Amino acid sequence: MAGTRLRRGRLVNTPVATSERLPVILLTGFLGAGKTTLLLRWLSDAPATGRRLGVVMNEFGADSVDSQLINRPGLALEQVSGGCVCCAPDNELGNAVTRMVKEGNCDDLVLETSGLADPDSVIDVLTDTDLLTQVRLQAVVTVLDARWHGDPAMDPAERILARRQIQFAHVVCLSKCDLIDETRILAVEAAVREINPSARLIRLPHNLPDLASLLNGVPAEAVFDPELKDTAGSTATQHLHTRYHSLSWRVPVPLDRSRFEAYLSGLNPREVVRAKGFVRFSRQPDRLFVFQSVFGHAFIEEFPARPHPDPVIVLIGPGLNVEEQRDRLRALAFGSAMRNLAIR
Repeated sequence: MAGTRLRRGRLVNTPVATSERLPVILLTGFLGAGKTTLLLRWLSDAPATGRRLGVVMNEFGADSVDSQLINRPGLALEQVSGGCVCCAPDNELGNAVTRMVKEGNCDDLVLETSGLADPDSVIDVLTDTDLLTQVRLQAVVTVLDARWHGDPAMDPAERILARRQIQFAHVVCLSKCDLIDETRILAVEAAVREINPSARLIRLPHNLPDLASLLNGVPAEAVFDPELKDTAGSTATQHLHTRYHSLSWRVPVPLDRSRFEAYLSGLNPREVVRAKGFVRFSRQPDRLFVFQSVFGHAFIEEFPARPHPDPVIVLIGPGLNVEEQRDRLRALAFGSAMRNLAIR
């Protein structure tokens, strides 16, 4: 079977046997949509397929939180951190994928992009001549937050990016369907079908795109619509990248839980779209907790895996005031100690 290369809106035949290349599932979706949650399910299901699943993960920030959530003994894992995978410098993405191929520690590969990545650019990398002899694009899976999609408060550039993530998908997973009513879900499904009529729609969290069926199906590159390469929006999504900033702050001491919860609930969801990380609390200093916040919706739960990663708080958002947030975090960590010192 001939492989294909996607460049400049056209398909170019490349004589590479499909069976000789590492299958890649491209996992996309906006910040906090639930990509890593889906990936965790796949990792749990992978042993039943008899195949080893590897992961290349990109996060928008200097410290990787999601890779710590999925890491486990024997997992083949590469990280592309410090920015958006579609514009990482020095072909960092291509080098990470090449290392996975050469090491031979996985039979299938999932590439999870940052929530700000334009899938068009990532597909360009995966279908470049150098990589096309080593990997095949097996499927593009987009996770869409059904609660967030269509929100009037969405930034226009966010709408364009979400649309492009839907356009390139072969499977669209609507996450958080348990948090909205049926009428809203049907409206989101109708909007997705208007953008991409051929995509398979799956509702999460109760359903799951079967990993084996994705890997055994027709490779995405063999049926990819080249016209998608010419759709408008790449300029707008690149502009979105430039307006988003991140802050990674290593947490030096256990925090007061009630004050930390108040800090999370007080974040402006339009300044801090995404917050995540690991923290310890002063009343339970030996236990580590993972927290997640998306557009102001937050949860905290214990992180039982060992070894424990270092406590860190990562904030991501448009127009993020890095210095102001760093000062607030310092006050959160040291405020009581500083007040006691002042009293003395």
